[in-house]
Amino acid sequence: MWDTLKLFFDTFGNYITVPIIIFIICLIFKAPVKKAFMSAVLIGVGLKGMAFITSAFGSVLSALVTKLIEQTGINLPALDVGWQAVASVAYSTDIGMMFIGVGLIFQIVIFLVKITDIFQPSDLWNNYSIIVWGSLLYQIKGNLVISFVLMLFVNLVVLLLAEIVQKRWSTYYHYPGCAMIAPHHMGDVPLYLVLDFILGKLGADKINLRPDAIKKKIGFLGEPMYVGLIVGLILGIVGNISTLNEMTSWGQVADVAVTCSAVMAIFPKIAGLFASGFTVITDYSRKTLKKSKYGKDREFIIAVNDALGYGEAATLTTGLLVIPVALLLAFILPGNIVLPVMVLPSLPYMVEVPVSLSNGNIFKSWIAACIVFCAKLLMASSWAAVFTEIAVNAGYEVTAGTVLIIGFILSNCTAGLITYAFLTMNPIIIGLVIAVYLLCFVLFKKNKQKVWDYLEHNAMGGAQAAAGTSGGETA
Repeated sequence: MWDTLKLFFDTFGNYITVPIIIFIICLIFKAPVKKAFMSAVLIGVGLKGMAFITSAFGSVLSALVTKLIEQTGINLPALDVGWQAVASVAYSTDIGMMFIGVGLIFQIVIFLVKITDIFQPSDLWNNYSIIVWGSLLYQIKGNLVISFVLMLFVNLVVLLLAEIVQKRWSTYYHYPGCAMIAPHHMGDVPLYLVLDFILGKLGADKINLRPDAIKKKIGFLGEPMYVGLIVGLILGIVGNISTLNEMTSWGQVADVAVTCSAVMAIFPKIAGLFASGFTVITDYSRKTLKKSKYGKDREFIIAVNDALGYGEAATLTTGLLVIPVALLLAFILPGNIVLPVMVLPSLPYMVEVPVSLSNGNIFKSWIAACIVFCAKLLMASSWAAVFTEIAVNAGYEVTAGTVLIIGFILSNCTAGLITYAFLTMNPIIIGLVIAVYLLCFVLFKKNKQKVWDYLEHNAMGGAQAAAGTSGGETA
């Protein structure tokens, strides 16, 4: 059975499996077949369209990064092979295939019994980001039961963190009733919450680098398309800094600039198409649940893909500006052994949390993201050897000359620390970790609205402070 399931996922991938899952869920919530089909097609087309853009974008950035690495002489033993490799490895393990079924049932049950208001199965594909931690533990300890307990516990923690920032994320990106729950991003939430508070106290909110404020100051150059052009120009020059006397270097500079500009202009339109596919499931799920005991006195939140926020102006700009710093950090950070390559085009995904918390403050988000990236490099470094062993056992071919491989999915600091606790196999340590979660869970559930109001006030208060300092409108 697991071999058949693996073959299905390998054959069709997320562009087909996600629409199929959405179609089935729409039917379960009593949507007409025609609307369910249209919803599934929109989501499939949106996913594929975003993949076209990010793939083309990634190839342009990868060439730039490769040149920069060659020029700087950075040589690190662990190569970042991207999330695709991690997903492939996760779904190639027996424990990973088993979790697909068990995890789906678990996610439906905890929604029905109101442990969470987030309906996670609508973003089922991202389960690989949970599965990989169970695979790591099973590879080291060989204990199937404790590995499953770890995956289910990480799932609970991810949903709690997603619910904490849900209102702020959905408000900023204009997707009401939706939650971005990608585990590899939710694991950074605790650090970003702390940094958002500290940076706010240090005055970062007073620096009003938000898209609207930038547009007001510099006119048409503040439009996302032109911001992408400027940021791309900066990246291209940095990547070719030692060969700017060559015509080919300026050709690459121009290519990177236009590519960044194109992504800023086109991606939001594709993301809008993708988002429209969730309208049916959102509307009919709420109608159906309102008539059942499971929908009484609760808010229904749909889990959505992190791609919805990628092309937003502040998000994409912040992510692109982190790229040169990320490479610098990889070179100078003590203890790091990972060479970040494939993760670089994905950095805009990683900054959605700080961007939404700061209400689009590019400066504040950039500082926070650079600090968090340090922690992510060290976490990824600590798991490189184990992941390489799992990947090889799962049939992944490591290229000649590569010592270790890793994907930045494994830079998830929260899940990584939890896995280290489970690795001790010490019931007291594991019990303490679970107790911390239960305490946070109870406190949040009792004060959910207060937490959401605080994050909203903090984000909008920062925007107002910046507007007051610059004498402009709130961005």
